[in-house]
Amino acid sequence: MPKKIVSFALTQKSVEEIEKTSKALGMNRSELIEFLAQKGFHFSDAVKDKLNEITALQEQTKESIKKKE
Repeated sequence: MPKKIVSFALTQKSVEEIEKTSKALGMNRSELIEFLAQKGFHFSDAVKDKLNEITALQEQTKESIKKKE
């Protein structure tokens, strides 16, 4: 899958922890962040359902706004 470059700000302490952990695991920082993003988010089904509802409502609202322009 193609990669996408993203940018975000972290505290120096967080960056140091990422660097230390990624070195210990033999990964680069991007690999560690991707691993954590894929494996580290564990939400209950109820929370996932609510997130899906929110996403659907956002899309409906965007479409409604577009139609009124």
